[in-house]
Amino acid sequence: MLRRRIFSALGVLVVGGAGALTAQTTAFAADTPFISEIHYDNVGTDSGEAIEIEAPAGFDLTGWQIVLYNGNGGAPYNTRTLSGSVPDAGVVVATYPVDGIQNGSPDGVALVRADGTVAEFLTYEGTFTAVGGPANGLTGTDIGVAETSTTPVGFSLQKIGGTWREAAANSFGTRNTGGGNPDPDPDPTDCDSLVVDHTIAEVQGTGAGTPLAGTRVVVEGVVTADERTGGYNGIYVQTVGSGGQAPPAGRASDGIFVYLTSNTAIHPSVAIGDRVRVGGTPSEFSGLTELTIGGKNDVQVCEQGVALPAPAPLSLPLDDAGRESVESMLVAPIGQFTVSEVYNTNRYGEVVLAAGDKALPNPTDLARPGSPAALQAAADNKLRRLLVDDGKTTNLSTAGLMPPYFSPGNPLRVGDTVESFGPSVLSYGFNEWRLQPTVPVDANTPPAARTTFKVTNPRTTGPQPVGGDLKLASFNVLNYFVHFGGDARGADDEAGLAKQGAKIVSAINALGADVVALEEIENSVRFNPADPQQALKRLVTALNTAAGAGTWDYVRYPAQLPPAAQQDFITTAIIFKPAKVQTVGEPRALNDETVWFNAREPIAQTFKSGLLTFTVVANHLKSKSTSDAAVGDNADKGDGQGAFNGDRVRQARSLVGFVNQLKADTRSEDVLLLGDFNAYTFEDPMQVLYDAGYRDLNTAGKATYVFGGESGSLDHAVASPSLAARVAGVDVWQINAHESFAFEYDGNPAFYAPNPYRASDHNPIVVGINVPKCTTTITGRHNGPLTVSSGIACLDNATVSGPMAVAAGASLVATGGTISGPVTANGPALFILSGTTVSGPVTVNGATGPVLIEKAKISGPVTVTGNQGVRLDGATVSGPLTVNGNTGGPSVVVAGNTVSGLLSCSGNSPEPADEGRPNTVRGPAAGQCARL
Repeated sequence: MLRRRIFSALGVLVVGGAGALTAQTTAFAADTPFISEIHYDNVGTDSGEAIEIEAPAGFDLTGWQIVLYNGNGGAPYNTRTLSGSVPDAGVVVATYPVDGIQNGSPDGVALVRADGTVAEFLTYEGTFTAVGGPANGLTGTDIGVAETSTTPVGFSLQKIGGTWREAAANSFGTRNTGGGNPDPDPDPTDCDSLVVDHTIAEVQGTGAGTPLAGTRVVVEGVVTADERTGGYNGIYVQTVGSGGQAPPAGRASDGIFVYLTSNTAIHPSVAIGDRVRVGGTPSEFSGLTELTIGGKNDVQVCEQGVALPAPAPLSLPLDDAGRESVESMLVAPIGQFTVSEVYNTNRYGEVVLAAGDKALPNPTDLARPGSPAALQAAADNKLRRLLVDDGKTTNLSTAGLMPPYFSPGNPLRVGDTVESFGPSVLSYGFNEWRLQPTVPVDANTPPAARTTFKVTNPRTTGPQPVGGDLKLASFNVLNYFVHFGGDARGADDEAGLAKQGAKIVSAINALGADVVALEEIENSVRFNPADPQQALKRLVTALNTAAGAGTWDYVRYPAQLPPAAQQDFITTAIIFKPAKVQTVGEPRALNDETVWFNAREPIAQTFKSGLLTFTVVANHLKSKSTSDAAVGDNADKGDGQGAFNGDRVRQARSLVGFVNQLKADTRSEDVLLLGDFNAYTFEDPMQVLYDAGYRDLNTAGKATYVFGGESGSLDHAVASPSLAARVAGVDVWQINAHESFAFEYDGNPAFYAPNPYRASDHNPIVVGINVPKCTTTITGRHNGPLTVSSGIACLDNATVSGPMAVAAGASLVATGGTISGPVTANGPALFILSGTTVSGPVTVNGATGPVLIEKAKISGPVTVTGNQGVRLDGATVSGPLTVNGNTGGPSVVVAGNTVSGLLSCSGNSPEPADEGRPNTVRGPAAGQCARL
């Protein structure tokens, strides 16, 4: 709280209008504007600070000023200049940031006319004489009431009927309640026709349900919230003098929701602050205890202008029993709250919150399903979860209404935090504990009268830098279809497609990626067999139109795909920048409809960039959506993995086999699996990949998807160990899942922009790869011994005479050419002989990276020991070939070699494999290679 610190406050002028806190207005409305309400201090961090000016509707405030004065020295510390006319509500509200208005002992505020003269100079917590500014030399008038560090959040000081009142629930945005009578103590209304026979606490009971269900009762309390409009058709009533304390579990609540029925003809005329008696029948409606009236006379106003109960502090985590103790009471949440989901903010004005500084995580994104850690995470999520509502049941989207809490220019994102809570009651409905505003809020409600948020997870113009020489990415294109109607799943028409495409093109081009795996693109073979990649080609054309001709190309339709009728209406695809990578060989696809009949067949392409040959596999496994077909191991077990987990596990196993074949065919261990696996990080399908040696690269845990208020990653970048060792960085660009549906191409038209934000519902993931480069290149003839002491030496069809040595940490890449003399490498980072002729022995020991000897001709023994990853493929060796103690790598491959002499293998893990291409051995084959 700000006591004596000078603060230069910034803020905005808010015109009050639609967010009235009461149906009544005061008769006290001077012809001259005056300060009618102020809030500067409250429990915890000061929030919602504001000053309200009351004046006749239409009065031109242009040039008038609000000048804040510091009582310590008397100088002004903030000046706000007003403009425009007073709206029909009769008030304007100037809001200030946290700690924007000083906390007294004393301090003051001057309202200054457009001609520079002072209309009034008020002080609080004492008085002082102004020094400087328009009120220079004037002694302020102490308003006589004050706020303190115990004032509840959402309260303010209000001038009613000419008198400043003690702190009460704020009414910023509407004239302060006066009931048309300047008398601050109006006569009670007769309510003797209803005789109180129960307290609200007795109706609520100490359990989850009312003990008096079906029994007519009469209770008494003060109206704390008015939701007669907006669909809830009711009011909240709380026992006078209750509240103000943290809720102990097992105590009966002192608040109750009074359901006035959908018949508005019997709705009573009441206002917040009315003490009422209510007769009705208690019941439980979807978990909320409520009292239903039978007629208009079942609500009688006994007194008006009653002080509201102090809000009960609400600190989370808190279980259901603790929340039941303050059900339907005024509450003031304590501590930090983080936005955890905004999917329904556009439709129902709902914002899911998580207590603390992080959004709720998906439990199986943190730990194995069913494990104590996952169960604890699920339990913790429930205790930390709370939903902010708008006080209405209206579907704002279908009604064509703008939502509260955010706007096109001020997005609300998962990861943002609550700045201040507006006056609220704790309610329950639609299986959620809800903070309902004391009056319904909408897009026009002034910030001081509602919950507000601050940006703590701002939008970015691109992913975080991931480094590396090459960037590989995955992007879900949200059912990008170029056909409409029937089995098409995307835009409704060309206009919608144009809007969708503009967002996707903007996002993909901003990724900075060189190869992108796509998911959810139209499988055009199902609509136009003559052009099976029609949608993909249209997208690439649009990308090139924006980025420049020839920037992007696409991987062609793999011949191995099953017949069109067996494929899904969506597919995966791969696009790439030909200036950065070149395709190697034909595209590949996995064709096994016993496993992939209900998913998208993986598509793969091998690329080359510099010295790196790698394969990208685009994936989209079966979704979690349940159906009658989800039986057996596909049934949802309730462990967080959802339906069809069995099929996803089988698809993951099939994928491992497919990739093993790709590695054998491409003779490269470097593979990256990208896409939507429809499995969170620790679920069974992902475990299949981990067990096969693949590594999840998103170790920072940034989520790609938000569902049910929980964040996790269904989309993954999973690399073979050799490629994982080349990863420079990884980022999840949170442009989609963390945004409201309003920004989607088919969301709220007022929010649409052709930018990356909410181009899809999945966030893209980007991986930076370090590509090995030649530090020394030798062509032609090199005489004398050659020692590679550091870096990467590349022999390009070179002729080297004399022995050759590769030092620890250095690398050799020899393509073609000849080397005379022995070749010895001890601890190299990389060792490749491809099509090279070597006269003399070759010894490779203790390599920390891949060892590849392929199609080489070597006279003399070859000894490969103590390395991490070995591939001896298609080599001709005159003399023994010894492969011993190679462990810790992804594989040891001894395939298709011709060996004149002993082939001996021992102590290798995993055991050597020939990938179905046996070796020709003229001497005996011994040990682990006896079967090869």
